[in-house]
Amino acid sequence: MGVECQVSGKYVTISVDGSFDVSCYDMFNNSYKSYLDQAGSMFIIDMARTTYMDSSALGMLLLLRERTGGDKKRIKIVNVGKPVMEILKVAHFDQLFDIE
Repeated sequence: MGVECQVSGKYVTISVDGSFDVSCYDMFNNSYKSYLDQAGSMFIIDMARTTYMDSSALGMLLLLRERTGGDKKRIKIVNVGKPVMEILKVAHFDQLFDIE
């Protein structure tokens, strides 16, 4: 389990490894906080190595969405595996986020 952050230009890529749950709260929030106020910053949530997510992870994504002003264009969720995609779809996050 872990959260990694890489920055390339205006893109902030946050990768979640293993279970995306309450234990990731501080790492996840700290990974993007300093980039929220930068004009044009885009957040990419890479879930290639995410094996599970719970309701607290859904809340963390909603908090990031709220902090970016609810702009669907500023957050993209990518590389989502089938089990995690099912969780996102059941929660209707496919309507709130750009998911690839």
